Amino acid sequence: MAAKSCRKIEVLVATDAILNILQDQREPVSVTDISRLTGFSVDTVFRQIGTMAELRWVEKIGDGYVIGMGLAIIWARRKSLAEARITNATKELNELTGGNE
Repeated sequence: MAAKSCRKIEVLVATDAILNILQDQREPVSVTDISRLTGFSVDTVFRQIGTMAELRWVEKIGDGYVIGMGLAIIWARRKSLAEARITNATKELNELTGGNE
């Protein structure tokens, strides 16, 4: 379904910016550092990070945050579905062409 509007939803833009910061870090990142790196207020980052922690998109470690298992689970499910589609397509192609699996 095509989007009816090109207007951005700012909370999603902020979420993306925060996740991009976290994905590039080796150590947990504090709310203050995320604020500094994204340019968002500490309050905005705190609310975003709190919601993402509840969703398990991020995990709090000490005074900082890292990417959480919720996103890994989403990716694993997506990957599994894609692999199943490839397997089915390969099987159908082999059946159509008389090839071996």
